[in-house]
Amino acid sequence: MAAEMPSRPRGIGPVMLTDYEAGRRNRRAIDAVLLGVMALLTGLAATIANSAPNQDQAVGQALVTILGWAPSMWRAAVLCALALAAVVLVVITVRGRWALLRDVALALVALAGTGSVVGRIVGPDWLAVDNDLWSRWGFPEYRLAAAIAIVTVVGPELVRPVRALFALLVVAAGVGQLALAAALPSDVLGAVALGLGAGALVRLVFGSAAGVPPSADVRDSMLDVGVELDDLRPVAPQEMGSAVYAGYDREGHAVRVRVLGRDAQDTQRFARRWRLLAYRDPRRSAPIGRLEQVEHEALAILMAAKAGVRVPEVVIAALGRGGDAAVVTRQADVDPLELVSPSEVRDATLVELWRQVARMHAAGISHGRLNASRVILDHEGQPVIVGLAAATLGAPQPALDIDVAELLVSSTVLVGPHRALSAAVRGSGVDTVKGSLPFLQRAALTPHTREFARSHEVALEELRTSAAEAAGTVPVEIAPMTRIRPRNLLLTAAIAVSAYLLIAQLADIGFTTIGDYVRTAQPVWLLTGLVLATLGFVPQAISLRGAVATPLPLLPCVVFESALKFVNLTVPGAAGTLAATVRFVQRLGGTAAEAVASGAVSNVAGKLVKILLALLMLPFVRDGLGNLHLHVGTPDSKLVSAILTAIVFSGLVIWLVPAVNTKIIPPLREGFAALRVVLRDRRKRLELFGGKLAGELTFALCLGAVCHAYGVGLSIAELLAINVAASVLAAFIPVPGGVGAAEATLTALLIAFGVDDSTAFAIAISQRLCTHYLPPIWGAFSLRWLRKRGFV
Repeated sequence: MAAEMPSRPRGIGPVMLTDYEAGRRNRRAIDAVLLGVMALLTGLAATIANSAPNQDQAVGQALVTILGWAPSMWRAAVLCALALAAVVLVVITVRGRWALLRDVALALVALAGTGSVVGRIVGPDWLAVDNDLWSRWGFPEYRLAAAIAIVTVVGPELVRPVRALFALLVVAAGVGQLALAAALPSDVLGAVALGLGAGALVRLVFGSAAGVPPSADVRDSMLDVGVELDDLRPVAPQEMGSAVYAGYDREGHAVRVRVLGRDAQDTQRFARRWRLLAYRDPRRSAPIGRLEQVEHEALAILMAAKAGVRVPEVVIAALGRGGDAAVVTRQADVDPLELVSPSEVRDATLVELWRQVARMHAAGISHGRLNASRVILDHEGQPVIVGLAAATLGAPQPALDIDVAELLVSSTVLVGPHRALSAAVRGSGVDTVKGSLPFLQRAALTPHTREFARSHEVALEELRTSAAEAAGTVPVEIAPMTRIRPRNLLLTAAIAVSAYLLIAQLADIGFTTIGDYVRTAQPVWLLTGLVLATLGFVPQAISLRGAVATPLPLLPCVVFESALKFVNLTVPGAAGTLAATVRFVQRLGGTAAEAVASGAVSNVAGKLVKILLALLMLPFVRDGLGNLHLHVGTPDSKLVSAILTAIVFSGLVIWLVPAVNTKIIPPLREGFAALRVVLRDRRKRLELFGGKLAGELTFALCLGAVCHAYGVGLSIAELLAINVAASVLAAFIPVPGGVGAAEATLTALLIAFGVDDSTAFAIAISQRLCTHYLPPIWGAFSLRWLRKRGFV
């Protein structure tokens, strides 16, 4: 951050700007949201200006007619807004507020750069600027955009009357330019979006005073609730989501004040919801309101103190002036433990810290952000745990284990893995370290500790191995913490592309025509199709029982088949089904080899049944298949040679390399042994293949019911052929549920059997609704039922 000089009373400066305070800068998550919204709004404004110029001019002319009755007033509003912006810039320069001046300059540069690119896309000029103040410059309206960018950046450090006046004049200037025909509605919309976006970008990069009230306001607010504070000043650097101040009470004790305004509350709510979306965090306390949050923090501190934990003393937690909530604690204004030199940190201090953590966890309190930045040393050199704003009372065990993992990583950065692990074992015990092993991963850490470990090159995998050795156990698998992964984003993109192709096909046939056909469908038949699709889980469950030598209960298998509909939304093809089946069979007592073989056997059996049905139905549906035009080319000889070479090479590696041989051959033998047991048992064969056959018949009947809903009658042979062909072709495209591919295949097959285009597409969509789009809804509940009972 560029250096700033303390404010000096000079001219009108003190009347416009608040006093300079070094710590009054903070980044806010809400600025990131504002930047994203303004980017979308900029695109919308550019689209209007480029694609609908006639409508834009018509609306602009209507506004001139309505508002153009007082041109002198509107000109005065525009001039006053621009003049006030210029005066603010002069005052900033005169008072030496160089960081603020830098922010304004960068916001104007970002505005000019982005505006020129967008303006060139919309109009003929790169920079839509004219020497006539009252003419229409073009898109975007730079006069208004510049004023908006300045007030966005400078506004938090203007005194409240000037800030309100500035905002009012900017709004009046925007309306005035519309009334004077100096800008079209799209120009003004683009100016608002670009001005706010440029200001939000700079505030997001460098921080701003928004959400960090002046110290004088905080001191007066605390005086209203009976707490007198002296020498109050913002703490640098500030933390996202709150404003923190240090000072002294009237007895001379050092105090820390944490203030939550509306802005801070919104930031915390946004961060909490993002965390819940992105990570699989354990259940935690999450108070919503500002007052509830500071009261929760005070309660957590008091409960920890009651358990014998060394924590700050609570002075008050209350709602102050203007609706801001604050919690005041007696806490020394010293550097946190993470800033102390490693040579000055004694092993006895670390052991005592872990003893304090053990007491806190024994009371069921999870800190939530337990790292070295939340620990200070008192005047006796004893560790004090601070910052319990994210604490959870009655915390589940995973939350406590995450605390331990967080502090282990943080203390490893501070003193190295050997000292950190030794102190943890001596202070909290072997079981504490052992419980943290699954959470020694990036996803379980707070962003602060994650970045701290990355900058100091701490290898979490090596730390997890060392921790396992210190705990006298073997390394364990990490707990699944991440919800959003690159793979999920790629799958989402694939679904979006498939949906686009599907919509394009719909558009070619005609939305109106398809809609008319859907409205004529008989609801009773559609409901029958949905019921038949749901009953299809039963024969599928029977087939699963037949694929496993170990006896499986039928009800969990039926529920599991329902849950697979939800699983297949996120994992394409057979990969998700195989993985989930392996886990399900193991939980019901099957061996690992048997579980692996069960998934493969079930999958192969399904393919064999489909091939058999296709061959059996071929004589009955030859006329319909004659209408299909499929072109299948011969395989490339080079590709075939490469595949055969890879197979031979893989076989040689498995056979000749002992390390690979011992890992692959024994599991394969166990799997084939399990397969032989299944195929030798007549009942298992009947369940396996009979279940698959009954499932195909059930889904064919479901398709028949949907066809009857639209007045289309097809034979059972035609229904089986269409259903089998559609499922086989859709399986070749790696999209969850075959979105787009299955609809197109079904439509083409129905058209081949004499159904008109619009009706065929309506049947395909309705069929997929019964078999794939609606079942994941109750599939999610089925998966939850299985998890609750330990089946997956």
